[in-house]
Amino acid sequence: MTKQYRIAFGDIHNHNGHGYGKGSIERSLGIAREHLDFFAFTGHSSWHDLDVDSDERFQHFRKGFARLAETWPRVQAAIAEANKEEGFAAFLGFEWHSNFYGDQCVIFTEDYKEMNYATDLEELREFCRANNAFILPHHVAYPKGVRGLNWDEYDPELSPVIEIFSMHGCSESDTSPFPMKIGSPGGRSTDQTIQRNLARGLRFGFTGSTDSHRGFPGAYGEGLMGALVNEVSRAGVIDAIRNRRTYALTGDKIELEFSVNGAVMGSEITASGEAEVAFDVGGRDEIDRVELVLNNEVVASFGPQDHGLAEGPLQLRMEWGWGPWGDLDKARVVDWAFEIEFEGTALRRHFPCLTSGPFDENRRHRLTPVGTGLSVTSYSSRLEPSMGNPNQAVVMALEDAAADATVTVRMSHPVEMVRQFQIADLSKGSAEVHTGGYPSESFQMHRIVPAKLSRVKGQTAVPVPKGPSYIYLRVTQKNGQMAWSSPVFLN
Repeated sequence: MTKQYRIAFGDIHNHNGHGYGKGSIERSLGIAREHLDFFAFTGHSSWHDLDVDSDERFQHFRKGFARLAETWPRVQAAIAEANKEEGFAAFLGFEWHSNFYGDQCVIFTEDYKEMNYATDLEELREFCRANNAFILPHHVAYPKGVRGLNWDEYDPELSPVIEIFSMHGCSESDTSPFPMKIGSPGGRSTDQTIQRNLARGLRFGFTGSTDSHRGFPGAYGEGLMGALVNEVSRAGVIDAIRNRRTYALTGDKIELEFSVNGAVMGSEITASGEAEVAFDVGGRDEIDRVELVLNNEVVASFGPQDHGLAEGPLQLRMEWGWGPWGDLDKARVVDWAFEIEFEGTALRRHFPCLTSGPFDENRRHRLTPVGTGLSVTSYSSRLEPSMGNPNQAVVMALEDAAADATVTVRMSHPVEMVRQFQIADLSKGSAEVHTGGYPSESFQMHRIVPAKLSRVKGQTAVPVPKGPSYIYLRVTQKNGQMAWSSPVFLN
């Protein structure tokens, strides 16, 4: 992809048991290191306009706030220790709840910072300015006054990027996929959406985050952030956020480049007549469409048939899980261990797609390149699945394959078995294997995705309207996973 920047993937909004979620900070960091480049812990700190002592139902919040306050030194130390590692960045933070202003995540740019229990937004802003911290609003499309963002109070200096997607749903527009049905504040309010407030003239970049309460950063399908960084470090991620070189993803680690007249996403430029838009999208599945959105209108749409490229790796997704249906009262947690070996080709890169359910403090997913393939330790379950998905998966980018190339799965758990598949056969269709008789767990080797269907690259000229405008890229894969670039702002 880009030569000027590299793409880093992370989760900038995540919870655990240091608050009213589940799990330890050590577990969260371990999970983040396995499949992300950066991670921010944003423990629940306070709720200034909710009387948590007035109703027995609110004791859950009160106890969570107290847990975070009590264990804050442990959290500080763990985050600081994680920042000693090269190639990984960890951020200390907390979430400040507010009905009136909307929930805000404070992200510190330094270690060993204290929380702030502000009773109004300006007090919180003064604290963040003094501590060089960001305030990143989330689930912004909820109704105003019920934890949706109070856009009248928006500050672009402290909040250069805004969450467009999380486990709550999508805030882009009131007709976007992923409506808000998970949380309690109600459905999307049209006036609260990202598009409606871009149209007001506000300028901000996009991010995605999980808001997972299971202590599982980067949980697949719950939200993810891409950042164009000079280096994978805390300073590199901070610079990307400050300059809006960020984009939002639902789950798959789609690689995305987008520029207007040579200016990267998040830029502000002057242009007249026509603007030259360039893009390069590398999907983890077949790309359905790449849309160019100018002032909230789709002005161009591209697919692999328009700009598909033959160069690039084959991609093979392996998915494991399924098993006894929960409604049959036979759901269970199952441990998996297997080796994936390739002959006639080799593993180039791998992209874990790990879901957050069920919660387990001690189990871990481990995906380790070995030889030409991958060693996998994992678990799956229909007990408390994440977003209804009981499965885990990995997308594997492969070197050019010989005509007789094969992939072999050598499994030791949940059963001992060896299965071999011809790459040529997987190019035509998927293969499914059950670990026993019904209702046992199973795994699937998905149909291979060739480069010409997973990459769209091109450029096009777009007429520039008079007055201030904004333009961004929206990507939709055929499996439903999406990405949104931060806008470029014109004039």
